[in-house]
Amino acid sequence: MEAEINKELIFSHFDRKTSPLQREMIAQWLQQKSNEEQYYEWLEEWEMKHPQYLAQTGNALQRYVTFLTENPHSDAGSVAEGANVRPLTDERTWRQWLVAATVLLLLGLGSFLFRNQIRYQTYQTAFGETRSMRLADGSTVVLNANSSLRVPRWGFGHETREVWLTGEAAFSVTHTADDQKFVVKTANKFDVVVLGTEFSVFARKRGARVVLNKGKVRLHYQEGQTAKQVTMKPGDLVTLDPQNHLALKTLQQPQQQLAWQEKRFVFDETTLQEVAYLLEENYGLQVSIKDRALAERILMGSFRADNVDQLLQSISELLDISVVRQGNQVQIMDQ
Repeated sequence: MEAEINKELIFSHFDRKTSPLQREMIAQWLQQKSNEEQYYEWLEEWEMKHPQYLAQTGNALQRYVTFLTENPHSDAGSVAEGANVRPLTDERTWRQWLVAATVLLLLGLGSFLFRNQIRYQTYQTAFGETRSMRLADGSTVVLNANSSLRVPRWGFGHETREVWLTGEAAFSVTHTADDQKFVVKTANKFDVVVLGTEFSVFARKRGARVVLNKGKVRLHYQEGQTAKQVTMKPGDLVTLDPQNHLALKTLQQPQQQLAWQEKRFVFDETTLQEVAYLLEENYGLQVSIKDRALAERILMGSFRADNVDQLLQSISELLDISVVRQGNQVQIMDQ
Protein backbone atom coordinates (compact mmCIF):
# COMPACT_ATOMS: atom_id res chain seq x y z
CA MET A 1 0.00 0.00 0.00
CA GLU A 2 2.78 2.42 0.90
CA ALA A 3 4.24 2.09 -2.61
CA GLU A 4 1.07 3.73 -3.93
CA ILE A 5 1.46 6.77 -1.68
CA ASN A 6 3.50 9.41 -3.49
CA LYS A 7 3.74 13.18 -3.77
CA GLU A 8 1.23 13.33 -6.63
CA LEU A 9 -1.41 11.53 -4.57
CA ILE A 10 -0.74 13.64 -1.48
CA PHE A 11 -0.98 16.85 -3.53
CA SER A 12 -4.33 15.62 -4.87
CA HIS A 13 -5.35 15.03 -1.27
CA PHE A 14 -4.46 18.64 -0.38
CA ASP A 15 -6.55 19.74 -3.39
CA ARG A 16 -9.45 17.64 -1.98
CA LYS A 17 -9.55 15.45 -5.09
CA THR A 18 -8.95 12.04 -3.46
CA SER A 19 -11.57 9.33 -3.08
CA PRO A 20 -12.70 7.91 0.28
CA LEU A 21 -10.56 4.81 -0.35
CA GLN A 22 -7.49 6.93 -1.09
CA ARG A 23 -8.08 9.00 2.05
CA GLU A 24 -8.24 5.79 4.09
CA MET A 25 -4.95 4.63 2.53
CA ILE A 26 -3.31 7.95 3.42
CA ALA A 27 -4.61 7.72 7.02
CA GLN A 28 -3.05 4.26 7.43
CA TRP A 29 0.19 5.44 5.81
CA LEU A 30 0.38 8.34 8.29
CA GLN A 31 0.45 5.97 11.26
CA GLN A 32 4.21 5.63 10.73
CA LYS A 33 6.19 8.54 12.20
CA SER A 34 8.58 8.79 9.24
CA ASN A 35 5.63 9.11 6.87
CA GLU A 36 4.14 11.85 9.01
CA GLU A 37 7.31 13.93 8.63
CA GLN A 38 7.24 13.36 4.85
CA TYR A 39 3.58 14.43 4.82
CA TYR A 40 4.38 17.73 6.54
CA GLU A 41 7.28 18.35 4.17
CA TRP A 42 4.99 17.87 1.15
CA LEU A 43 2.36 20.05 2.80
CA GLU A 44 4.90 22.86 3.18
CA GLU A 45 5.85 22.50 -0.52
CA TRP A 46 2.19 22.47 -1.57
CA GLU A 47 1.43 25.58 0.47
CA MET A 48 4.31 27.45 -1.16
CA LYS A 49 2.81 26.65 -4.59
CA HIS A 50 -0.78 27.32 -3.49
CA PRO A 51 -0.83 30.42 -1.22
CA GLN A 52 -3.87 30.30 1.00
CA TYR A 53 -6.23 33.19 1.52
CA LEU A 54 -5.41 35.14 4.67
CA ALA A 55 -8.54 36.39 6.36
CA GLN A 56 -8.73 40.18 6.42
CA THR A 57 -10.27 40.26 9.87
CA GLY A 58 -9.47 43.95 10.37
CA ASN A 59 -11.36 44.97 7.24
CA ALA A 60 -14.29 42.72 8.13
CA LEU A 61 -14.52 44.21 11.59
CA GLN A 62 -14.38 47.76 10.21
CA ARG A 63 -17.18 47.01 7.73
CA TYR A 64 -19.21 45.54 10.59
CA VAL A 65 -18.71 48.65 12.78
CA THR A 66 -19.68 50.89 9.85
CA PHE A 67 -22.82 48.84 9.29
CA LEU A 68 -23.84 49.21 12.96
CA THR A 69 -23.24 52.97 12.79
CA GLU A 70 -25.41 53.35 9.73
CA ASN A 71 -28.11 50.99 11.05
CA PRO A 72 -28.58 51.74 14.77
CA HIS A 73 -30.99 49.69 16.90
CA SER A 74 -34.40 51.22 17.64
CA ASP A 75 -35.07 51.35 21.40
CA ALA A 76 -38.30 50.32 23.09
CA GLY A 77 -39.44 53.90 23.55
CA SER A 78 -39.23 54.62 19.87
CA VAL A 79 -41.34 51.59 19.09
CA ALA A 80 -43.93 52.62 21.60
CA GLU A 81 -44.14 56.05 20.04
CA GLY A 82 -44.72 54.66 16.59
CA ALA A 83 -41.16 55.00 15.27
CA ASN A 84 -40.21 52.97 12.24
CA VAL A 85 -39.39 49.38 13.11
CA ARG A 86 -36.32 47.90 11.36
CA PRO A 87 -37.44 45.38 8.72
CA LEU A 88 -36.75 41.68 9.27
CA THR A 89 -34.38 41.69 6.31
CA ASP A 90 -32.13 44.18 8.16
CA GLU A 91 -32.05 41.86 11.16
CA ARG A 92 -30.99 38.97 8.96
CA THR A 93 -28.31 41.09 7.29
CA TRP A 94 -26.98 42.14 10.67
CA ARG A 95 -26.73 38.50 11.78
CA GLN A 96 -24.97 37.55 8.55
CA TRP A 97 -22.39 40.28 9.09
CA LEU A 98 -21.81 39.07 12.64
CA VAL A 99 -21.38 35.43 11.55
CA ALA A 100 -19.06 36.43 8.70
CA ALA A 101 -16.82 38.51 10.98
CA THR A 102 -16.63 35.69 13.53
CA VAL A 103 -15.78 33.07 10.90
CA LEU A 104 -13.06 35.24 9.38
CA LEU A 105 -11.52 35.82 12.80
CA LEU A 106 -11.50 32.09 13.61
CA LEU A 107 -10.03 31.23 10.20
CA GLY A 108 -7.21 33.70 10.69
CA LEU A 109 -6.42 32.42 14.18
CA GLY A 110 -6.65 28.75 13.14
CA SER A 111 -4.35 29.30 10.18
CA PHE A 112 -1.72 30.91 12.41
CA LEU A 113 -1.77 28.11 15.00
CA PHE A 114 -1.74 25.34 12.41
CA ARG A 115 1.27 26.79 10.57
CA ASN A 116 3.31 26.73 13.80
CA GLN A 117 2.52 23.04 14.27
CA ILE A 118 3.65 22.34 10.72
CA ARG A 119 6.89 24.31 10.82
CA TYR A 120 8.21 23.01 14.15
CA GLN A 121 8.75 19.62 15.76
CA THR A 122 8.38 19.63 19.55
CA TYR A 123 10.05 17.00 21.74
CA GLN A 124 8.68 16.67 25.28
CA THR A 125 9.28 14.66 28.44
CA ALA A 126 6.85 13.80 31.20
CA PHE A 127 7.52 14.04 34.94
CA GLY A 128 10.32 11.64 35.89
CA GLU A 129 11.27 10.95 32.24
CA THR A 130 14.46 11.73 30.30
CA ARG A 131 14.83 11.49 26.53
CA SER A 132 17.81 11.42 24.15
CA MET A 133 17.64 12.55 20.53
CA ARG A 134 19.91 13.34 17.59
CA LEU A 135 19.12 16.46 15.58
CA ALA A 136 19.41 16.77 11.80
CA ASP A 137 22.82 18.51 12.05
CA GLY A 138 24.29 15.62 14.08
CA SER A 139 24.07 17.38 17.45
CA THR A 140 22.69 15.37 20.36
CA VAL A 141 20.33 16.50 23.11
CA VAL A 142 19.23 14.87 26.34
CA LEU A 143 16.02 16.36 27.77
CA ASN A 144 15.52 16.21 31.52
CA ALA A 145 12.12 15.58 33.08
CA ASN A 146 9.19 17.96 32.44
CA SER A 147 10.99 19.73 29.58
CA SER A 148 10.41 20.51 25.92
CA LEU A 149 12.55 21.38 22.90
CA ARG A 150 11.14 22.94 19.73
CA VAL A 151 13.13 22.42 16.51
CA PRO A 152 12.41 23.59 12.93
CA ARG A 153 11.19 20.67 10.80
CA TRP A 154 13.04 21.81 7.66
CA GLY A 155 16.22 23.71 6.97
CA PHE A 156 17.78 22.88 10.33
CA GLY A 157 21.56 22.67 9.90
CA HIS A 158 21.36 24.59 6.61
CA GLU A 159 19.25 27.71 7.01
CA THR A 160 19.29 27.87 10.80
CA ARG A 161 20.36 26.05 13.96
CA GLU A 162 18.02 27.71 16.44
CA VAL A 163 16.10 25.67 19.02
CA TRP A 164 13.73 26.72 21.82
CA LEU A 165 14.07 25.13 25.27
CA THR A 166 11.72 25.04 28.23
CA GLY A 167 13.05 23.13 31.25
CA GLU A 168 16.49 21.49 31.25
CA ALA A 169 18.66 19.79 28.63
CA ALA A 170 22.25 18.76 27.93
CA PHE A 171 23.66 19.55 24.48
CA SER A 172 26.57 18.14 22.52
CA VAL A 173 26.80 20.41 19.47
CA THR A 174 28.43 19.33 16.21
CA HIS A 175 30.66 21.88 14.50
CA THR A 176 29.78 22.65 10.88
CA ALA A 177 32.14 23.36 7.98
CA ASP A 178 30.70 26.86 7.58
CA ASP A 179 30.96 27.65 11.32
CA GLN A 180 27.19 28.02 11.65
CA LYS A 181 26.12 29.09 15.11
CA PHE A 182 23.91 26.89 17.26
CA VAL A 183 21.51 28.97 19.37
CA VAL A 184 19.43 27.80 22.34
CA LYS A 185 16.59 30.25 22.97
CA THR A 186 14.54 30.39 26.18
CA ALA A 187 11.56 32.25 27.59
CA ASN A 188 13.81 33.59 30.37
CA LYS A 189 15.16 36.42 28.19
CA PHE A 190 18.50 34.75 27.53
CA ASP A 191 20.04 32.84 24.61
CA VAL A 192 23.08 30.56 24.49
CA VAL A 193 25.17 30.95 21.30
CA VAL A 194 27.75 28.26 20.44
CA LEU A 195 29.78 26.82 17.57
CA GLY A 196 30.73 23.32 18.78
CA THR A 197 30.68 22.38 22.44
CA GLU A 198 29.12 20.48 25.35
CA PHE A 199 26.96 22.34 27.83
CA SER A 200 23.71 22.18 29.77
CA VAL A 201 20.91 24.71 30.12
CA PHE A 202 18.32 25.00 32.89
CA ALA A 203 15.48 27.48 32.25
CA ARG A 204 12.43 27.44 34.52
CA LYS A 205 10.27 30.04 36.29
CA ARG A 206 12.44 30.27 39.41
CA GLY A 207 15.59 31.04 37.44
CA ALA A 208 18.15 29.65 35.04
CA ARG A 209 21.67 28.31 34.82
CA VAL A 210 24.17 27.35 32.15
CA VAL A 211 27.11 24.99 32.70
CA LEU A 212 29.89 24.71 30.10
CA ASN A 213 31.82 21.43 29.94
CA LYS A 214 33.80 21.84 26.73
CA GLY A 215 34.36 24.52 24.11
CA LYS A 216 33.14 28.09 24.30
CA VAL A 217 29.73 29.72 24.51
CA ARG A 218 28.42 33.26 24.62
CA LEU A 219 25.42 34.04 26.76
CA HIS A 220 23.11 36.86 25.62
CA TYR A 221 20.66 38.01 28.28
CA GLN A 222 18.32 40.87 29.14
CA GLU A 223 18.64 42.51 32.55
CA GLY A 224 15.88 45.08 32.92
CA GLN A 225 16.02 47.20 29.77
CA THR A 226 19.70 46.46 29.15
CA ALA A 227 20.98 43.79 26.75
CA LYS A 228 24.13 42.14 28.06
CA GLN A 229 26.40 39.24 27.18
CA VAL A 230 29.09 37.13 28.83
CA THR A 231 31.54 34.64 27.34
CA MET A 232 31.96 31.39 29.25
CA LYS A 233 34.95 29.06 29.43
CA PRO A 234 34.98 25.34 30.36
CA GLY A 235 33.98 24.77 33.97
CA ASP A 236 31.98 27.99 34.27
CA LEU A 237 28.57 27.99 35.91
CA VAL A 238 26.31 30.96 35.25
CA THR A 239 23.13 31.37 37.29
CA LEU A 240 20.33 33.86 36.62
CA ASP A 241 17.56 34.77 39.05
CA PRO A 242 14.02 35.62 37.84
CA GLN A 243 15.16 39.24 37.23
CA ASN A 244 18.17 37.96 35.23
CA HIS A 245 20.78 39.15 37.71
CA LEU A 246 23.83 37.08 36.76
CA ALA A 247 26.35 35.24 38.94
CA LEU A 248 29.40 33.42 37.58
CA LYS A 249 31.62 30.85 39.26
CA THR A 250 33.99 28.06 38.23
CA LEU A 251 33.23 24.43 39.07
CA GLN A 252 35.91 21.86 39.83
CA GLN A 253 33.74 19.04 38.43
CA PRO A 254 31.22 20.54 35.97
CA GLN A 255 30.25 17.07 34.72
CA GLN A 256 28.42 16.50 38.01
CA GLN A 257 25.78 18.93 36.76
CA LEU A 258 24.87 16.29 34.15
CA ALA A 259 24.55 13.41 36.61
CA TRP A 260 20.76 13.38 36.07
CA GLN A 261 21.36 11.76 32.66
CA GLU A 262 22.47 8.62 34.52
CA LYS A 263 19.72 8.97 37.16
CA ARG A 264 22.34 10.05 39.69
CA PHE A 265 21.84 12.92 42.13
CA VAL A 266 24.76 14.97 43.41
CA PHE A 267 24.09 17.26 46.35
CA ASP A 268 26.90 19.71 47.15
CA GLU A 269 25.76 22.04 49.94
CA THR A 270 22.24 21.83 48.56
CA THR A 271 19.43 23.05 50.81
CA LEU A 272 16.38 20.90 51.41
CA GLN A 273 14.29 23.72 49.89
CA GLU A 274 16.25 23.39 46.63
CA VAL A 275 15.61 19.65 46.69
CA ALA A 276 11.89 20.41 47.10
CA TYR A 277 12.05 22.54 43.93
CA LEU A 278 13.67 19.61 42.10
CA LEU A 279 10.89 17.27 43.24
CA GLU A 280 8.22 19.71 42.07
CA GLU A 281 9.79 20.50 38.69
CA ASN A 282 11.01 17.04 37.70
CA TYR A 283 8.36 14.80 39.27
CA GLY A 284 5.26 17.00 39.62
CA LEU A 285 5.11 16.57 43.41
CA GLN A 286 3.76 19.15 45.85
CA VAL A 287 6.24 19.34 48.72
CA SER A 288 5.53 20.72 52.18
CA ILE A 289 8.43 21.31 54.62
CA LYS A 290 7.23 21.77 58.19
CA ASP A 291 9.52 24.59 59.33
CA ARG A 292 12.04 27.04 57.85
CA ALA A 293 15.00 25.67 59.81
CA LEU A 294 14.42 22.26 58.24
CA ALA A 295 14.10 23.80 54.76
CA GLU A 296 17.56 25.35 55.18
CA ARG A 297 19.32 22.11 56.16
CA ILE A 298 22.16 21.14 53.85
CA LEU A 299 22.53 17.91 51.88
CA MET A 300 25.93 16.52 50.93
CA GLY A 301 26.32 13.31 48.98
CA SER A 302 25.83 11.43 45.73
CA PHE A 303 23.60 8.46 44.97
CA ARG A 304 21.57 6.82 42.21
CA ALA A 305 17.77 6.63 42.22
CA ASP A 306 15.81 4.90 39.46
CA ASN A 307 12.52 6.47 40.54
CA VAL A 308 11.17 9.19 42.79
CA ASP A 309 10.41 6.85 45.69
CA GLN A 310 14.05 5.76 45.84
CA LEU A 311 15.04 9.44 45.77
CA LEU A 312 12.72 10.28 48.68
CA GLN A 313 14.07 7.31 50.65
CA SER A 314 17.67 8.46 50.12
CA ILE A 315 16.83 12.00 51.23
CA SER A 316 15.18 10.64 54.38
CA GLU A 317 18.25 8.56 55.21
CA LEU A 318 20.79 11.32 54.43
CA LEU A 319 19.16 13.83 56.79
CA ASP A 320 17.54 11.35 59.20
CA ILE A 321 14.15 12.97 58.67
CA SER A 322 10.60 11.77 57.96
CA VAL A 323 9.47 11.93 54.32
CA VAL A 324 5.85 10.87 53.75
CA ARG A 325 4.29 10.64 50.30
CA GLN A 326 0.58 10.32 49.54
CA GLY A 327 -0.10 10.49 45.81
CA ASN A 328 1.59 13.64 44.59
CA GLN A 329 1.68 15.20 48.08
CA VAL A 330 4.94 14.97 50.06
CA GLN A 331 5.42 16.07 53.67
CA ILE A 332 8.93 16.49 55.09
CA MET A 333 9.41 16.82 58.85
CA ASP A 334 11.84 15.96 61.64
CA GLN A 335 11.68 12.46 63.10
